[in-house]
Amino acid sequence: MAEQATAERIAQAFVAARRAREGFADYPGVMPQTLDDAYAIQARAIALFDRPVAGWKVGRVPDALVERYGSNRLAGPIFADSIVHAESGEAPAMPIFRNGFGAAEAEYLVRLGALPANFDRPWSNDEVLPYISEMRVGIEIASSPFAGINAHGPAVTVSDFGNNNGLLIGYRISSEEDFLRWPVSLTIDGEVAGTGTAGNMLDGPIGAVRFLFERAANGLPLAEGQWISTGAVTGVHQVEPGAQVEARFGDTLSVRCSIGVA
Repeated sequence: MAEQATAERIAQAFVAARRAREGFADYPGVMPQTLDDAYAIQARAIALFDRPVAGWKVGRVPDALVERYGSNRLAGPIFADSIVHAESGEAPAMPIFRNGFGAAEAEYLVRLGALPANFDRPWSNDEVLPYISEMRVGIEIASSPFAGINAHGPAVTVSDFGNNNGLLIGYRISSEEDFLRWPVSLTIDGEVAGTGTAGNMLDGPIGAVRFLFERAANGLPLAEGQWISTGAVTGVHQVEPGAQVEARFGDTLSVRCSIGVA
């Protein structure tokens, strides 16, 4: 962003829309052209929103845009009051914004344990593993007041909290299980919307955590106990209010929700 005032106006507009629970059609200002500009908007919006951050979502930057933006992943905050636990077969309502963008994503979720005192060094996936306390299956609700958020590239996505509006946490899995090979599917109203495996996601869910460790070296506030939503295994699938969503992992695990309105 050329001027801090522009970033401030955009952050204020997104926070106001989220508080009003109402979407809009046009981006509220000049769209950020770099991830640095977008993270500056995001950081200001987190401060304005003034709610506890209980986790971070990690998304993938499309291959065709990696060179332009200098990263193959992006991040956004998950707020404590948007996290729901569902382990008993129930299907809680997860909200999206009226007149905004809404999607559901089948994801592996990681919870952070005790963290290093200093992140400022190179990290490998293996070096990240000791700082993970548990893994679970779940669904991320990707939703923004800006209806066109997914049509304008990763910087626009980052600028509104990474397009996150909720996290549904399901059953715990063991890190010793071969979950990278598990078939994963997402169904919407009983129809399969997408399939995939975690093994085909860049360098997998642990790689998403490593990405956040690298960002923490530049100020991203990771903390013990935070949840990491590690990326859409089967893709990003748009949903409408009233939809019934189910994510299935391997042969036995699933998590379900209905889609409500924020």
